[in-house]
Amino acid sequence: MTLPIDALRGAFLEQAQAGPVVLSAPTGSGKSTQAPRWLRALGPVLVVEPRRVACRALAARVSSLEDRPLGDRVGYAVRDDRKASSQTEILFVTPGVALRMLRSDDAGRFQTLVLDEFHERTLDLDLLFALIHQRGRPRLVVMSATLEGDRIAEHLGGVHLSGEGRLFPVDTRYVSGKTELPDVHGLESRVQAALDRAAKDPGDVLVFLPGKGEIASVAARIRGDFAVLALHGGLTLAQQSRIFEPGEKRRVILSTNVAETSLTVPRIGVVIDSGLVRRTQYHHGRGYLTMMPIAQDSADQRAGRAGRLGPGVCYRLWSARAPLDAVTPPEIHRESLTPLLLAAAACGARPDELPFFDPPKPYALDDARAQLRLLDALDEDGAITERGEALFGLPMDAHLGRLLVEGEARGTLAMVIPLVAGLSIPRRLFIGRPQEPELDLRDRGCDAVAIIKAVTEGRPKDHLLDRVAVKDARHVASRLRALFPVPAPVPRIDRKALAMTILGAWPDAAHVARRRKRRVAWSNGGTELSLGRDSAINADKVEVALLLESRAFGAGHRKRALKMTAGMPVPIPWLVEAGLGRMRFDQVLYRRGEILARTERVYAGRVIETIEAPPQGAFARQAIRDLILEGRIFGAANERLVEGHAVAALAAQLNDQPRWPPLDVWLLARLEEVGVSSTEDLDLLEAEDILPEQPDEMTQHQIARRYPQTLTIGDARYRIRYDVSRQVATLHQVSGLRKTPPPERTLPRLPGWTIKLFHKNRTTTLRTR
Repeated sequence: MTLPIDALRGAFLEQAQAGPVVLSAPTGSGKSTQAPRWLRALGPVLVVEPRRVACRALAARVSSLEDRPLGDRVGYAVRDDRKASSQTEILFVTPGVALRMLRSDDAGRFQTLVLDEFHERTLDLDLLFALIHQRGRPRLVVMSATLEGDRIAEHLGGVHLSGEGRLFPVDTRYVSGKTELPDVHGLESRVQAALDRAAKDPGDVLVFLPGKGEIASVAARIRGDFAVLALHGGLTLAQQSRIFEPGEKRRVILSTNVAETSLTVPRIGVVIDSGLVRRTQYHHGRGYLTMMPIAQDSADQRAGRAGRLGPGVCYRLWSARAPLDAVTPPEIHRESLTPLLLAAAACGARPDELPFFDPPKPYALDDARAQLRLLDALDEDGAITERGEALFGLPMDAHLGRLLVEGEARGTLAMVIPLVAGLSIPRRLFIGRPQEPELDLRDRGCDAVAIIKAVTEGRPKDHLLDRVAVKDARHVASRLRALFPVPAPVPRIDRKALAMTILGAWPDAAHVARRRKRRVAWSNGGTELSLGRDSAINADKVEVALLLESRAFGAGHRKRALKMTAGMPVPIPWLVEAGLGRMRFDQVLYRRGEILARTERVYAGRVIETIEAPPQGAFARQAIRDLILEGRIFGAANERLVEGHAVAALAAQLNDQPRWPPLDVWLLARLEEVGVSSTEDLDLLEAEDILPEQPDEMTQHQIARRYPQTLTIGDARYRIRYDVSRQVATLHQVSGLRKTPPPERTLPRLPGWTIKLFHKNRTTTLRTR
């Protein structure tokens, strides 16, 4: 069978031998199956596919075209699954596997690296692109149905070849809900409504949904004479292959966005598009799985799946007026760069020196670098450390990897491994709560304990657990035990030891409850979260919870809310023991000649500890300073201190010297200068030690002339206090019966100063600047 892409074979091979090639052609043109077969004439080919589903399916398809068993001449390698040998000539791999091969030089025997579906622009794809472009080997081929071919070719110094495809017109219709934007609420009923409208449309139906949970709920609600199939990354190769087989009934294929470009599903005449996608977004170093509307380029790509056989129909489950973003930004501009930076360091490269197609933002690199140094994954020179090597080798992100590293250091891995395994899978473990209390793993009100029990001893039927999720979590736990040898049985769960491990790995995991009428919000001093209904935590009884997992809900930016979907309640004293919070000086207590300082430990705006003790260091100087200014220490010298400080400040102003600090700031610095480090040093301190050095006689004469210390009007006498830092002079009446303020003409000439009168505990402004 001749495919549209076949017309480019000669030019493609000629250009591939000369340098980098960019090949763009519509989905269904045959580029993903044919181009690797052509390139084999130049030597073994490594094909990188962004998704595991496409990786395994394409390998199976190409091996079928070759009429050879899968794993022989054509094979694949994805995480935890490999069908290939050392003789395999065309190997399909995911980007993460390709990076590890590149690092270990397992990719050395391959003559060509093909980056397929490059428009998906994952971090790993962009990093592979930059690494191969910098190193110049192996030869590089970049392919996609939709990409900026000319710009990429110019960046690589290569050639762009564009192929044709078979694409028929698609009639777009809208089945909107209550909002203009795509919305998950009522999704099942809108899918059914679209199916009813598509009853007379030709061909099978492809439904795009944001995740496996929505696929399951829609599958349970579909009515009609259909064969309902699912397509997502959690299926086996055999299960995935069912979508390529014709059936007796009309098929409805419920798919994640894996079918958007990665796979060509045959016999599709109708597309029903939810307009939603789940995507991780990062905020303050933590990833939140967020459901959001797709961009217009993705919507157009999805609609095009209905136009492969002939004229098709696309039902969009949102309003035609919805303001979708024009294009989907690459991950390098919207996600944390922590995994990219770690992978680059593992490959011996520095991201700021790599020729990325779209360079990362400097501030994002700085944030990622700071995060990895906090994890001790990078040294000061940006090189990967032993801990970084361990984190890079784990089948999860660095955030969960840090918890494993901390568990190993604290001897709590037996508890940490099943917890991490349960948190690492995208599916929910719990699908309900048993009626029998003894079967409810969440009866302790702690999600951490419930997850550990579910992974280690849970029975899906009895404990109402998702069978696939439990299986996946146990598989991850088994792999982690191979990396971190520990006994498989979990001993008695030591909640405090587990909590201290979590706080050691994630100091910002502690979230304090903030109660506002009936609403409870949780905060660590940053963004607030609400408690998700899936959590076992009793919000009415818990004051602090350690955040284990969070998700963002709501399709629009304004409707999006962060929810804590898994947490661990802990008592406040555990936060104190873990050293969380910052100490702040509250007040000085002077009892029977003993100085005590009350200090508070504050976390997320909440006082979690109060201490009364003789202060030391800076707190001691602060306490002594406050008592001196209150006149409770060196009372007789207080007036001299105030006047002496004002004179010194005025002298500095007269001589154009740097501005003299305010009295409280100056006195604190003075106490440090004379060596005060504890309240016991007060016994060695004389009043003269804290008085500022006075200026020479000439300067004092100038000060007395320009800044008079007193003012007399009739029988009224005023003492004048000068605040040089604020440029305010305040008159205090010390004698006389005068009840009205001094006349304007009698006030001192003080250009640029504000003059005030303090009388009978009231302050009146007499002249402004």
